[in-house]
Amino acid sequence: MGRTAPTYRQALEERLKRWEAFGRLLTTPEERAAFETLRTGARRYVAQATYVGSPDLLESILLSVLLDLARRMPKGEAKGSALAAE
Repeated sequence: MGRTAPTYRQALEERLKRWEAFGRLLTTPEERAAFETLRTGARRYVAQATYVGSPDLLESILLSVLLDLARRMPKGEAKGSALAAE
């Protein structure tokens, strides 16, 4: 018996492939680089997203991207954001 549902990794790659057209339409190298950073961030936490097993693919992708961006944020900026939220 074969698998009836795609794995998280397969579903993620399928979604990212659909987003390629958007990336091609970006006009500056900076925008394209930022878009690739987002795609990398979505892939960075595949193991965690797979383990959680959320039925909402987009939620897992967005959490992965946001976590990756927060991790990349300069330390002072991250502290300032946390203080502003209080």
